[in-house]
Amino acid sequence: MSHTLLHQMLVSDLVVPVGLAHGPGQEYLTAFGTRLSDDTWLRPDMMVFREEQAESDLWYIRGAPLLAVEIVSQASRRADLEVKKALYERYGVPSYWLVDVVAPEPELIVHELDASGRYAALTIPWEGSRVLSQPFAIELAPKQIFDPLPARIVPTRRGSMSEQNARPADSAPSETALEDVVVAERTFAGPDLPHCEDPILLDAFGHRWPTGAEKVELWDGCPVFYGEWDERDVEIARRAYPGRVVRLDQPAGEPGTMTILPGPGEWPRPAETAPVAEMPRPREAP
Repeated sequence: MSHTLLHQMLVSDLVVPVGLAHGPGQEYLTAFGTRLSDDTWLRPDMMVFREEQAESDLWYIRGAPLLAVEIVSQASRRADLEVKKALYERYGVPSYWLVDVVAPEPELIVHELDASGRYAALTIPWEGSRVLSQPFAIELAPKQIFDPLPARIVPTRRGSMSEQNARPADSAPSETALEDVVVAERTFAGPDLPHCEDPILLDAFGHRWPTGAEKVELWDGCPVFYGEWDERDVEIARRAYPGRVVRLDQPAGEPGTMTILPGPGEWPRPAETAPVAEMPRPREAP
């Protein structure tokens, strides 16, 4: 089962229990943005917030939601467990739930702010349950909410036809070799973009940056793109963000994130644009 379909199924499983449990004056939405500050915009898979935080003409709420929920994927796991946890904590999101079906044993991790403003974590095993009182009263029993658990996420990475045909005819590639294409010690994920005079076909459209992104967010003024990226995507992003540093946050061709960081030096700004203060590098989780 693809990540997208599995992800949608898990989110939809949460809609009914959260919709029945959320309190008066609260609303919930899936895949909607939260503007935590002028330089930080996140898009949790589900969130609960106060009615006054939403405006009908915006595609995000203002300020910290009462609850942020993330469904962990291969591409998002490191971000969900580390950087985004730190961001939600820093901006005072009272409750942060992680549904982790990528872990060796599926689990639901509940984070709640303590008196010091730091997250205290509670792990609910898939077969277990726990009654919570914040941000509303609800019993979380993962197996009951998500049962039957769909097939686990299996990332697939396909090389271009020219790369696949480059393998020796007498070789017998393993299952892993069929998914990962390594050329000159570089791992490529998905096909190349076609020549500029040729149409872009769906396979390339769904793999290459930026249209192949699973999710896009803004961390401390740095755009972050979730997906399976390699050096070709880095080069495309460098052309789109001249003067900035494009960083792969994991080995090329593996699920994860690509972050656009401020450049090391000055870059000419358009004459009609007022100077803007340089943004800091994203702060990692402590």
